[in-house]
Amino acid sequence: MASTHSDGCGSDTFCPVHEGFSGASKPYPLGHSLTRHVDIRPIPNQTANQIHVAHHSYVYTPRKNSVVSHGVFVDDRIVGAISYAYLLASEPIAGYASDEYIELARVTIAVDMPNLASCGLSASQDQFAETYARDNDIGLLVTYVHEDYDGSMFKALQTKGWTYDGESRGHQAGNRPDTDIRDVDKSRWVCEI
Repeated sequence: MASTHSDGCGSDTFCPVHEGFSGASKPYPLGHSLTRHVDIRPIPNQTANQIHVAHHSYVYTPRKNSVVSHGVFVDDRIVGAISYAYLLASEPIAGYASDEYIELARVTIAVDMPNLASCGLSASQDQFAETYARDNDIGLLVTYVHEDYDGSMFKALQTKGWTYDGESRGHQAGNRPDTDIRDVDKSRWVCEI
């Protein structure tokens, strides 16, 4: 779900992360606390989409239904984006206190920095819960992780409430153009907020 690149985008698409920036971001070493260096700020969905299209691991199309997008900043420099969206074709998720949920749609980190994705998502989730989720009675986050990824970011965030919730079989949506990614089986992770 998260993408990491230490150099340029490798894309002809405009990317806010690399605009006016030459060279790689110097990562903090493994074990260094990133919390005091990471900041989450709301950004326009268009800006988030530019980052997702340029750097996401396997989805290269803009997200059209995002309701909230956050920029992930390290030392005041944008290095990624996180987007939340309503599912276009939602399936019931049983067994949770709330039936009002939203998808953690995309997490894209554009620099190679250990633990940055989980640190950024932790801060973003807190901000989302205190704003949009509270104001709209959202009690559950859900996300789907590509079958070739092990969900390590969500395993790292189990203390934030993320738990594995089974498999979702790949299938095409009947109300949208077919895409290859919809045929891929995914693991479902949920988080009560």
